Order: sequence, then C-alpha cells, then structure tokens
Amino acid sequence: MTVHIVVVMLAVVAVSFAARYPSPSSATSSVQVPGFALSGLTGSTQPRAHAYFRPGASHQTQQSVAILSARSDTSSVRAAGGVSPTSAFSSGVAAAAAVSGEQGAGLKPLADIVDPRIPFVSYETQAGDSVSLVAQKYGISLGTLLDNNPTVGNKDLIQKGQILVVPRKDGILYKVGYGDTIDSIVNQFDNISTSAVMDYKPNAIENPKQLEQGKYLLLVGATKKPPPPPPPTRPASSGSSINGSGAPRATAGGRFSAFPLAGWLGVSDPFGSDRGSGRIHEGIDLDLFGRHHSTVFSACNGTVAKTEYLTYSYGYHVIVDCGDRWTTLYAHLDQINVSPGQLVAAGAPLGVSGVTGFTTGEHLHFEIRLNGAPVNPADYIGF
Repeated sequence: MTVHIVVVMLAVVAVSFAARYPSPSSATSSVQVPGFALSGLTGSTQPRAHAYFRPGASHQTQQSVAILSARSDTSSVRAAGGVSPTSAFSSGVAAAAAVSGEQGAGLKPLADIVDPRIPFVSYETQAGDSVSLVAQKYGISLGTLLDNNPTVGNKDLIQKGQILVVPRKDGILYKVGYGDTIDSIVNQFDNISTSAVMDYKPNAIENPKQLEQGKYLLLVGATKKPPPPPPPTRPASSGSSINGSGAPRATAGGRFSAFPLAGWLGVSDPFGSDRGSGRIHEGIDLDLFGRHHSTVFSACNGTVAKTEYLTYSYGYHVIVDCGDRWTTLYAHLDQINVSPGQLVAAGAPLGVSGVTGFTTGEHLHFEIRLNGAPVNPADYIGF
C-alpha cells in the first residue's frame, strides 16, 4: 500500500514538471500555418511543407502572397471571399473573363482582361465550330464577326484551323493606313465619333492627328455606311478574258481607267453574294485558275494607302486611295511591289496574284469603295 502511494506521488510530480518546463520540439510542432482570405486569391488552410521563418507563433513571412494560392487553367479571377458579387468592378472582371474565350483567361492580370492592350484576339476554329458559335463564345454579335472577317462565305460552315479575328466588343476593327487621322477614319463609318474612338482605352491614342501606321483601332459600335446608288450608266461588259497578257486593258474611261488584271477566266463570285445576317460579298472575285502569279494592276491613279497581310481573310493585299473618297482593294496576293505613300498610275503593277489568306483557289478579290462603303465594281468597270 505504501509503495502504491509513493508511485502515484512520483507520477504527479513528473506531470507537473513537464507542464512547467516544455521541450522545444513539442512547442514547435504545435504551431499551425494560419488560414487567410485575400481579395482575388483563394487561400488554403492546409499546412505547407515549407520551413518558414517564424519570429513568433502569430507571424509568417513568404516571398509572395501569390505562392499561397495554387493556380491552374481552370482557376477563376473571382475570389472565393472578400469580393462583393454585386460590385461593378468585380462583376465586370468576372464577365470579361467568362466571355473572353481564351484558354487560361483566369490567370491573366486583371488589367489585361478589363483593359486589354489590343482590342481583338485571333481565334483558330475547332471541329464543330460555326461563326454563330464563335460569336456567342466571345459575347459579340454575329454581324460584328462577319464584318471583321469579310471573306467568310458561309456563317454556318467554317473549316477547322481557320483563323478568325474577334473584336473584344461589337464594332469594326480598323488598321491605320497612310495619312489616316481619327477624323478621316470616323468619316468612313456610321454610329461612331472621334471621342468614342479616343475614349476606348485599348486604342491607346495619344495624338488623334498623328496615328501610328499599321496600328489597329476598334471603332466600338460603328457600322458600315450604306452603299451609294449605282452610276447612271453601266460600262459595257467585256466578258471574261482568257488570253490577256502583259499590260492591262483600258476600260471605258473615267476614274477607273484600267482593269486590275490583263486576263482572267471569269467571275467566280460576284458582288452582292449572301454572306448571312444581311451581309454580302463586298467585292468581285476574278478566277485565275491556271494563271498562277498573274500581275495585278492599279485600276486608278492614286496613292497606296495600305499594304498588309491578314491570315484570316484578304491575305496579302493592297489598298489604293483613288481620290475624292474612292478606294480600291486587291486581295490574296503572293507578292506586293509597292509601299504606303507611293504614287501609282492606272495600269501600274502592284504585285502578283496568289492564294494567301482565306481562299479555296487562286483568284483576285477586287473591291471599289466610296467613303468606305462597297460598291459593285461591275458598275464602274466592264467585267
């Protein structure tokens, strides 16, 4: 009995001593990484394997707050907590990410989603895509997508791997050409103002009278002007030309005094062909099957306004300013032999034909526009 009492007393003394003087190892192991909730980031309450420097049980230092949040392509910019779902900024960010259609959009800086540095994205079509589905995916109208991809022939059937340009908002994407100013650009379209172009931050315009040539501007909300009425008399039709070579033939005269080709097989797609949603084929396609690398000529006297390459539509193409708000466009070239600002005469060579851009065969896509609105080239040149 006495022995039993002695053992119990020794045990009580041992427990009391351990509580009064704890070992260093047991104190360290009891410290847990605190949980957290930060705006824009989702925290984890799981302890990390890293050995953080701890001045005290209530402090923790790391290289970056972002390290605390595991990220993946499926993560969202909306915070799990700390951001109001009714906040205009929060909902705007979430909406922009949701409709951006870009892989990994949730990982991009918020500034690139809300205020992107470029006003469009290039989208490569996938199996099962249609123009309507792509427009819906990016949150823009079908008309906007068709307006900015003028060579799309069927809104319900597009090829896998085709590149579409997708504006981030409804409007018209415009590439600045030689001598362009904000006023001259705005005058080519309806429902757009100089202030609207200037105020759209991704356009990043510092001086409206000194624009960077080749820069893309998004004309938010802009629409194309309706075409002007046809001329009172139509030129006599020359029909197709299969033997033309060398210099281009002269037309009946007027502003457009030369054919853009010395010869072609026929018109493979006339002006006005239905493109869906009220859109039409805005030029005329001259078939060049078997006539590879035909020389392309200017149809008017004028100044080269643009030379550019667009994979999704016109390919290599040239735009000539014919004066008095008239322009001509020559598309799908394999080679361009002129540069912006260069003066050209009617019949001067601009380049050689090809199959660049979106085309199923070699042809010249030729347009005439008045104040930015397309007109039927056959009304002015006897194709």
